[in-house]
Order: sequence, then structure tokens, then C-alpha cells
Amino acid sequence: MGNEWSGRNIVILGLARQGSALARYFVGLGARVTVSDAAPAERLEREIAHLGDLPVTLALGGHPLTLLDGCDLLCLSGGVPADLPIVQEAVRQGIPLSNDSLLTFQEMRRRGLGPVIAITGSSGKTTTTTLVGKMLEASGVRVHVGGNIGTPFIDRLDTIMPGERIVLELSSFQLELFDSQRA
Repeated sequence: MGNEWSGRNIVILGLARQGSALARYFVGLGARVTVSDAAPAERLEREIAHLGDLPVTLALGGHPLTLLDGCDLLCLSGGVPADLPIVQEAVRQGIPLSNDSLLTFQEMRRRGLGPVIAITGSSGKTTTTTLVGKMLEASGVRVHVGGNIGTPFIDRLDTIMPGERIVLELSSFQLELFDSQRA
């Protein structure tokens, strides 16, 4: 991805763990970042504090369609459904959609990282992901476990070396944006 995002306008929906990680990632690449959350500021004090002094614009208490004005990429945090009006309008306008998992996969591919074991399903994802990670670790392989577990991988890319194993837990929301051309 490199400087592909420098100076570009990125809108992130959802200011939870993944939204904050996406904000750090894109600010680090020189993008102009707006983070929107449906909750009001008083319910997001901890999340806002995690942003620290990142130069981001906050749009709290809803997702107004005006956020799409000049938007180059709309990113959905985990659990943000793709059927929100702002997401549907972005699709109608041809604005690309992404999320932290898709961006992580793209960046891992660009850096030659992996192999990757991705785990999804309706129940047992966390247990299975943890067990696979422990089995690989017990076999002497250096492994990184994450996704919906712990720190978002987009925050940890610089700690992973080529050839190390990556085990990811992915939700159905995260997988909605994957396709064979981009992942």
C-alpha cells in the first residue's frame, strides 16, 4: 500500500478497537482521517482517549451522508453492518469499501508475510483460533494470533517477519468485503 493513501480522505465507521487501529494506520500513511460513530461522545470517552493526539476528525452521534463528500475510501469497523444507509450510499457513489481485515491481508500479501490461517464460523471461532495458534507454537513455529482476538493485526504488521505463521479469527461482517481480487 505504501503511500497510496497519502493525502487521501478516509472515513472510518466505528470507533472501537478496530476503528482506532485503522485511524492510526491511515494517519501513519499520511491520509486525512474522519472517524464516525453512531454513539455520542459521552459514551465514547475511553475510545476517544485511545486516539490520543492523532490528527483525526470525529463525527459522533450518527453517520451523516455528507461524510462521503470527497471520500476516497470508506472503512467499516468490526460489527458495523454493510446495510447502513451511509454504506449503501457509498456503494451507489462507487466509493470503495474496506475494513481492517481486508487491509491487513492486502498489506501482508504486499510484504510477503504468511502463510495465513483464517478461521470463521458461527461459534467456536475464538477457541479454534487459540488452539491452532497453540498447536503451531508447540511445534516450534513462530506464530501470531489475532483478528478479533486481542490487538488488531493492522497495528502489529511491523512485528511479523516473512515465513512466520499468522492465525486470524474473522467474523462474517469482516468477510463481507473480501473478494478474490482484493484479498
